[in-house]
Amino acid sequence: MWRDIVGIAFRALMLLLATILALEAALQLGFTLLPDDLISDMPQYLERIGWQLTAEHGAREYPAGQIVAREVTPLSGDLYSLSCLEPRDAQPMESYSLSYKRDRHGFRNTDPWPDDVELVVIGDSFTDAELVQTPYWQGLPYATLGLALRDSGQLEQQRLFEFYGLPRQPETLVVGFFAGNDLANNRHFAQMRLDGKTWRDRYQRVSEPFKYLVVFRALEWLAELTRPGKEERWCHYPYFAETEPPTPVAFFHHYVRALGLDAEEIRQSDDLQLTRDSLSEMQAAMQANNGNVILMYIPSKPEIYWKHLDANTKLWLIGHEERRFGNMPSPETIDENTQDKRDVMRETADELGIGFLDMTEPLDDAIRAGQSPYFFADTHWNQLGHDIARIALLDFLNRTNLER
Repeated sequence: MWRDIVGIAFRALMLLLATILALEAALQLGFTLLPDDLISDMPQYLERIGWQLTAEHGAREYPAGQIVAREVTPLSGDLYSLSCLEPRDAQPMESYSLSYKRDRHGFRNTDPWPDDVELVVIGDSFTDAELVQTPYWQGLPYATLGLALRDSGQLEQQRLFEFYGLPRQPETLVVGFFAGNDLANNRHFAQMRLDGKTWRDRYQRVSEPFKYLVVFRALEWLAELTRPGKEERWCHYPYFAETEPPTPVAFFHHYVRALGLDAEEIRQSDDLQLTRDSLSEMQAAMQANNGNVILMYIPSKPEIYWKHLDANTKLWLIGHEERRFGNMPSPETIDENTQDKRDVMRETADELGIGFLDMTEPLDDAIRAGQSPYFFADTHWNQLGHDIARIALLDFLNRTNLER
């Protein structure tokens, strides 16, 4: 009797195992058709959907020829998924659809690329602008090549510029420097190269083979869906800026924390030295072709809005983030150091003989006028923000050309 029971159990177990293996094989074959919420955290995700992670130049590239189609709503954005923003908090905004096709190297240019390029623009997600139809560098009266890549810093962007942009001998290189995380991204890229790693190694560095299994990930996903909601202390958005009318805003805590660094800390950091070296090398390459470099300073969202928050809101924000993450600067420290990174980057550009375009003032002018150049539920510019940046860049280019 026991032998029969064991036999039945063994056959049932083998049948279950065979079913799981068959299901896993089917899911792996249809991997790219599965919901992003299910597969986007899996180590093989980017490569499976077409990203180039071992390209000759060492940088990443988006999927070649990718059709990007999005429905943008008041709650679209990275802050919505990582916070407790509610639909009632959102600013009035008409939802819209956007669609574009990436070129043969995954950038937002039309094919074929122009042979005679006047302007090359590099940068991170602010320059790639996945949630807007027309990034700031499009629509300029110049033959322009955009080489933007999200989550990148100047060291990685430099490789794309040297590989794709420099051979076309552009007259001007615009470097979109995002104050929020470009210095840190440069450190991470430099360390990856120092370790002899590629982007594939970095994304697929997990040691547990089961992390690659869709069935295992599906079980995790279902557990996440049924898990109790976030703790109440996480749900502290939105804050309201003292504009007319008051503007609801939300921030990433690490961008707020970065505002506490003073100028001397930034000057002495290895991150700045890596960034400075990269800018210097790109400047030398452009000068060899009688070209010039413009460093476009893109402030983080809290950097722009901090001075528009009242004292009680600042105190509540910092206190809340301190309990949640620790190691937050005081409101007084941020008040004192808010513009220090901007000053250091201007100083660096001046030392290297690079033009410096500061986007802080035109963005702040719009905010003072009651406009919102940032998405409510995102850290990035909306279409208005990009339109403001386009005008500022065009004015700067015109002045630079006249001076030259």
